[in-house]
Amino acid sequence: MTAAIKASLTNLNSALRGLEVAAEQAKEKKKSAPKGGMDLFSMPQASNSDVDAKALASRLDGAIAKVEKLLREGEEAHG
Repeated sequence: MTAAIKASLTNLNSALRGLEVAAEQAKEKKKSAPKGGMDLFSMPQASNSDVDAKALASRLDGAIAKVEKLLREGEEAHG
């Protein structure tokens, strides 16, 4: 495996860890949020419409497929 690919996989792993932590924090925040809604002094929640979940899922699927292919090629080369 080349150094560039190894560095890219390390970066991807770090980004995924950050995503997992952020998702867990958002889940916990949602659980602990008051059920009655906003009061007069609360800031409105950011809209989730800024992120296209289907497009993001598609991009992640594509990235996973590329990484799997690179790993398979690396195993075959060292075979």
